[in-house]
Amino acid sequence: MKNFIKNIVLLGLLGHSSCTTAQLDIPHLSPSAKVEQQIGLGKAIITYGRPSLKGRKLLGQKDIPYGKVWRLGANDVTTLEISEEMTIEGKVLPKGKYAFVAIPNATEWTIIINSASGQWGVYNYKENKDIIRFTVKAETISPTVETLGFTFEDTQPSSANIVFRWENVQFKITLVHDADAIVMADIKKKMATPIVNMFAKMEAAEYYLMMNRDLEQALQWSEEVLEKTKSPFRYNLKAQIAHKMGKCNIAIEAAKGAIEYAKKNEDDAAIALAEGIIKDCESKK
Repeated sequence: MKNFIKNIVLLGLLGHSSCTTAQLDIPHLSPSAKVEQQIGLGKAIITYGRPSLKGRKLLGQKDIPYGKVWRLGANDVTTLEISEEMTIEGKVLPKGKYAFVAIPNATEWTIIINSASGQWGVYNYKENKDIIRFTVKAETISPTVETLGFTFEDTQPSSANIVFRWENVQFKITLVHDADAIVMADIKKKMATPIVNMFAKMEAAEYYLMMNRDLEQALQWSEEVLEKTKSPFRYNLKAQIAHKMGKCNIAIEAAKGAIEYAKKNEDDAAIALAEGIIKDCESKK
C-alpha cells in the first residue's frame, strides 16, 4: 500500500513537471509597451498592452462598449506611475503607481486613476478604489490608427500631454510637476553659502533665463562664471540673457566670444547659436 501511494505521488510530481516544462513562451497578440517622460523634477511612466484592429471596429462596439470601464489597452490593466506628486488635469495626484483606465463614450471619455494597479484587465475593478476621475474630449482623427498607442507630447520643462490614439479617436491629458518652488529654494540655499560653486551659478543663470525671471541677476551670474572659465557655452549663456533683455551690444560681444572659442573646438552648434543672436540683433538696428 505504501509503495502504491509513493508511486501516485511520484506520478503527480512528474506530471506537474511535464506540464511546467511543456509551457511555451510565445509572442503576445497585443505586445506590452512602456513610454516614459521626465516632467519637472519627476518622471511619468505608462505601461500598457497594444492591441491592433486587424480589420475590426472595436471602440463603442460589443468588445469595448460605451459607458463601461475599459483597461485602456490589452492584457494587464494599463498603469501610470509617477515618481513625484503631480497634477493631472489640475487634480493633485500623489506619487505612486496606479491603474489608468477609462469609460469611453462618443464625444468624451471619463478617465479614472485607480489604486488597484496590479490586476488583469478590469475584471476586479472597484469604484471605491478610485483616486481621481475627470472627463476629456474625444477627438475624431484620420487616418485610422491601427495599433493603440500612448505618447508624451507638447513637452515643457514642467509639463507634458499624455496623448492616446487608436482607431479614429484621440484624447489628451495634461500632467504637471511644478518644481519651481523646489528649484528656487535650492538656488537660494546654494547662493547663501560662503563659497558659491560656479556650476551652481551657471545653472541658476540658465534657470532664470528659461523662466524669464530676474534677468539682471542672471546676467550677473553669467558674467561671474565667464570670468572664471571661458567656453562657448558660457559666452552663449551670457549672449542669450543679454539678447532676451534687449541689450544687443552686450549680446553681440558675448556671441563673438562664443564663436571665437567654438571655432577652436569645431563646435558648430555653438557657432550657429551665436550667429543667430548676432543676426537678430543686427536686424533690429
